[in-house]
Amino acid sequence: MDTVRFVTVKSFLEDYLVVDIHINGYRLIDILQSVERSFAQKEGRVSLAGAYEGLPPLLVLPPKKHFWGHPEGDYKLEDGRTVLLEYGFSGVPGDWTFAAKIEVDGDYVSWSDLGNVQRPDWDYSGLGSFQFEIRQYRDALQENLERS
Repeated sequence: MDTVRFVTVKSFLEDYLVVDIHINGYRLIDILQSVERSFAQKEGRVSLAGAYEGLPPLLVLPPKKHFWGHPEGDYKLEDGRTVLLEYGFSGVPGDWTFAAKIEVDGDYVSWSDLGNVQRPDWDYSGLGSFQFEIRQYRDALQENLERS
């Protein structure tokens, strides 16, 4: 079973807040940088690997249902996936999007079909999917609210 943390942090670009996602003790952005490095190198654009930042807390944290698979506006994709991260250097929704299908099933929340929308040929199958126990997931969202 995987674990998740949602941590509100200051953006490294400007003076605004974003939600940084940690899975099994590692920042999702760092995990993605490792996975994406070889694909970005093949394109001659190494800087694209892991070039993400979290989303604004006011748009994705409770009472919003974003991380429960019910995103709003630009963070809901036509294929049913939910945006988890955006390009860390523009702040424009949809510019460099990493998304997952979020499903709640009984006592579990799963993230599957992980990928970068702009690079559908990049292979994320090595990541597999993530499955979280619903109580731990709910507590992680609540802990973020209490810290903010």
